[in-house]
Amino acid sequence: MRCTLPLICIALLVWALMGAVPPSVAAAQAEDTALVVLPFEINAEQNLDYLGQDLPEMLRGKLRDKGFAVRSQEDTLRLLQQEEVEFLNLERARDLALLGKAQYAIYGSLSQVGTNLSLDARLVEATGLKQPTPFFVVKEGLINLMPAVEELADKVADQILRKEKISEIKVEGNEILDDDVVLMRLRLQEGDTYDPKAINTEVKRLYQLGYFDDVRVEVEETREGKEVVFQVQEKPLIQAIGVKGADAIDKDDILEVMSTKTGAVLNPKVIAEDLKKIREVYRKEGYYQAEVDYELEQTDPRKARLNVLVEEGDKLYIEDIRIKGAKVLDPGDLKDELALSERGLFSWLTGRGVLKEELLDRDAAALEAYYSNRGFMDAKVGQPEVEYTDEGIVITFHVKEGDRYSVAGVDFSGDLLTGKKELAAQTQLDDAAEEKAPFDRSVLREDIQSLTDFYTNYGYAYAEVDVQMDRDRDEDTVRVSYNLRKNQKVYVRRVTIEGNTKTRDNVIRREMRLADGDMFSGAALRRSNVRLQKLDYFEKVDIQTVPTSDRERMDLVVQVKEKSTGMLSAGAGYSSVDSVFLSGQVKERNLFGKGYTASLQGTFSGSRTRYDLDFWNPHLYDSPLGAGTNVYYVTREYDDYDKNSIGGKVKFGYPLGEYTRLFWNYRLEKYTLDEIDEDEVDEDILEREGENWASAVYASIKRDTTNRRLNPSKGTVNTLSVEYAGGLIGGDDDFVKFIYDTSFYQPLPFEHIFHWHAQVGHVMENSDDEVPDFERFYLGGMDDVRGYPGREISPEDDSGDEIGGHTSFFTNFEYLFPLSDELGLMGLVFFDAGDTWAKDESFDGELYKAVGAGVRWYSPLGPLRLEYGYGLDEIDGETSGGHLEFSVGQFF
Repeated sequence: MRCTLPLICIALLVWALMGAVPPSVAAAQAEDTALVVLPFEINAEQNLDYLGQDLPEMLRGKLRDKGFAVRSQEDTLRLLQQEEVEFLNLERARDLALLGKAQYAIYGSLSQVGTNLSLDARLVEATGLKQPTPFFVVKEGLINLMPAVEELADKVADQILRKEKISEIKVEGNEILDDDVVLMRLRLQEGDTYDPKAINTEVKRLYQLGYFDDVRVEVEETREGKEVVFQVQEKPLIQAIGVKGADAIDKDDILEVMSTKTGAVLNPKVIAEDLKKIREVYRKEGYYQAEVDYELEQTDPRKARLNVLVEEGDKLYIEDIRIKGAKVLDPGDLKDELALSERGLFSWLTGRGVLKEELLDRDAAALEAYYSNRGFMDAKVGQPEVEYTDEGIVITFHVKEGDRYSVAGVDFSGDLLTGKKELAAQTQLDDAAEEKAPFDRSVLREDIQSLTDFYTNYGYAYAEVDVQMDRDRDEDTVRVSYNLRKNQKVYVRRVTIEGNTKTRDNVIRREMRLADGDMFSGAALRRSNVRLQKLDYFEKVDIQTVPTSDRERMDLVVQVKEKSTGMLSAGAGYSSVDSVFLSGQVKERNLFGKGYTASLQGTFSGSRTRYDLDFWNPHLYDSPLGAGTNVYYVTREYDDYDKNSIGGKVKFGYPLGEYTRLFWNYRLEKYTLDEIDEDEVDEDILEREGENWASAVYASIKRDTTNRRLNPSKGTVNTLSVEYAGGLIGGDDDFVKFIYDTSFYQPLPFEHIFHWHAQVGHVMENSDDEVPDFERFYLGGMDDVRGYPGREISPEDDSGDEIGGHTSFFTNFEYLFPLSDELGLMGLVFFDAGDTWAKDESFDGELYKAVGAGVRWYSPLGPLRLEYGYGLDEIDGETSGGHLEFSVGQFF
């Protein structure tokens, strides 16, 4: 290009020496693109010379409407006069664009041929890097001049913007990372308008990824638009990761928490997060002053070894917990409420005294709740202060107790369903008012829930309870008023069941205590949940109340998640009665999804073999009546004889209310006694040598209010049973046996459980014949008095053989605590006591006692017990010592 203007040549020379793209080339968006519209040549038969200036002004207006920066007519004319321009061509148009600080110039002509108007124009790029673009528009009649100008402006705009589009984005220089690591993080996309500011932003964003030492951008012009190339220089590849200085924490544990892995590109941002995670691991172990850094070992710029550098420092324990401001309440009692604790003698083993920072806020809230539950309504506990010293950690809680309020009285207002006396029976704060006891906020919450539940039992599902507390600050008392709003009574519109893929709907519905059309009851809803849980068919049971368009109707949605109810198990174990034994079982507790229970079980040991085939339908034809059958075969070797039995039962059950059930069955058994030691055996056994028949009826009443089928935490189980054999129903065995069994479960803090169990039994003759010794009572072993061998607690005959008691009593006290919630593992300690008495003996105040501990696992194969008991009393002049026993089966 030949420069006719010295200033233009100088400008182009400077741009060339700098090696930069002129700003005009970098602009892409319309508002950043400047244009100069030059005069148009008019070729017409009529006198249309005035259009030489008017036509460019019309074009300027249309281009401004499209967002372009267009130089004004005055500036354009001034530039033409200044440069003494007499005619226009490509070279002059380009020079004028540069002098006008514009990226483009537009010039052309208007020609009239007959009635047609031809508008011809050229778009000239200022730097000359692009070829000029011609345009032409043809319209009929001068009246269409404005549409012609508008069409010309559209074409110019399309051309300028198309030239500034990004046609392609490339990544170069990367050897380890894929192109997508860059491309997926770019906000710019192919087809977007080219914008240098946006490019700079993308460069910064790529730097912030942390993977690159250098990022540069190259832009190339193509026929399709701008080709943008990101030239990157990667940080080195991590060939290996090492840990230096770590002793207290295993190196593998440190590497496991790191996101940086071997084979990855070094990223300082990720490494900084990794160092933070490592410091947190050390803090959780008590190393609060641990320092963690890193270094790189490089022999090749493209590869590096990453070393994590650790200075562990000393392990710090909580040496002192201070509660400042506690005046009325004892600081020792307050410390008992904390999850954090001071260092103890065995902290190195138990972890006691290690600071868990996430518990600081929890403990502050626990102290505040402890105060509010003891009448300190204004008590505040500040943010705990933690001080790290060379000796250890000191934690300080700052307490403002405030005044202590007692309950002056309790009242009820609003929609009262019953008298205030009956409402007061649902609350506890009224008892505190009678005793002038301190106000307890936890009791207040329980009262609100109790009153709400009371109203829901009458169908008021949306009942609300507001509380008004009037304080007498002079007397330090508070009067509590419960304002009750029953709102509308609600009925169940529909009960729907979701999530059951195997269990049939009717099996679930018969456990529900609410059905379509019933008045809503909170107690019935909770009871339905418990009954479904106790089926033990489901991992999860959730009964949701769903409002409908009618506020007096609601839907119940029973959502269940089924679990496996079939069991195929085999195992081996040891017990004091059977020594080593093998067992196997096939059982299905929800056969065909109908709630049937069917099982086949076999047990084999040196002294006993037993086969059982059992079936039970808890709801015969969906009625309350349950029915089933049991067939068994048993061989048993006693000390002085063997017994082989084959028999069966027909059994039934029927509910007597919500928690009580009546059971009865008839048993018919044929048994043979042989291998009798005539010198040792009881006379009654000698008389039964050979084949015998046992015919017995059994009846029991069982009341069960526990919350779970396995491992209940609250409730009671009481069973009274009687078995009648011989007499009117025939058979060779004549006896009547009575047994009363009771269990009590009480939940304790931290998911601990107290369990008390007791059983008393008595068997008596039903004829002149003695009660067979195998129907009498023997104690010892897993199911009664642990720590003593099975059947060892029994009256003896003259030769010292156990002959069984006519009366029996034993009791168990157990304290259970979770070892692993995920595995269903429970630990326990226990105290047992019991004894049996012959027909002519009576209770003398002495019982055989035992203590011990054990583990219970509620496994997928059923409950397993491993327990060690130590007998505290002598049998036959010898101490029992300790007994470790294992069993699989139901717990008492």
